[in-house]
Amino acid sequence: MFLASSFFLPLTFFSAEPPLARCPFVVEPEHHDLGRMNLKCRHCDALHWSGEKLAKSSNASPEFGMCCNHGKVEIGKLEDPPERLKRLLLDNGPQGKEFRNNMWQYNIALSFTSLGVKENQSVSRGSGSPIFKIQGELCHKAGSLIPTPGRVPSYAQLYIYEPHAALEYRIQNNNNLRRDTMDLLQEVVTANHQYADIFMHADEVLHQHPDAPEATVRLRVAPGVHRRWGNLPTADEVAVILPGDQSEQQARDIVLRKRYGPLMHISNLHPAYTPLYYVLPFPHRENGWHPDL
Repeated sequence: MFLASSFFLPLTFFSAEPPLARCPFVVEPEHHDLGRMNLKCRHCDALHWSGEKLAKSSNASPEFGMCCNHGKVEIGKLEDPPERLKRLLLDNGPQGKEFRNNMWQYNIALSFTSLGVKENQSVSRGSGSPIFKIQGELCHKAGSLIPTPGRVPSYAQLYIYEPHAALEYRIQNNNNLRRDTMDLLQEVVTANHQYADIFMHADEVLHQHPDAPEATVRLRVAPGVHRRWGNLPTADEVAVILPGDQSEQQARDIVLRKRYGPLMHISNLHPAYTPLYYVLPFPHRENGWHPDL
């Protein structure tokens, strides 16, 4: 026989909250607010947060040192792109959309130099966002002004060709791109990019020395000239270096040869390093970063 008995448990036994020792340890993050990034450097107009001002400066007249070092570093403001390129960038029609979707390929088709890199394809398989992984050094290289026999001209070689022939070669190398867009961009770069004239004139200079096939043209920063704008030789100032010339070659010189041969490595310290490859972002006389900026 079983005797029924009743018993009562305290309400805390059924509590939904676990004991304190079993509760997760949570630390509420402190609120950190930098405020608005609306303080301008009085030298270069760079925007800063108030916490970036120099300790010795006041709130009423803040001073900043990390942008231009109190005006000691002067970087010219980028110009607007040429009007035809600007319209293409803003165009929402089929041509503008196609250009923006393939802007990288258009840029490579019009660049003066090639990208020297060994790409690692092991991580680029499958779906998802594209991954660009390299092995070793990434560099820019320049070839001769005359292509190797049997090869289609490309890069800077196309700037010494008649425009219609250059366009045909560019379309042949990039048959998925629009001809009218390539024609427009080729005209824009040829008319505005400072190195288009320099490379064409370098070819003319080398043509004047048919008896010296090993002659070269060197592009270097002119001493004593503003290092940001117009610091490279103009087309009329390109000089030819003949074999046996005792003129010392500098490590950062860009050497142009008439005859085909090995690709020349361009120093990433040369002001032309960036605009020779990124021709569409640098369509004017802008130079890239260099130690003497």
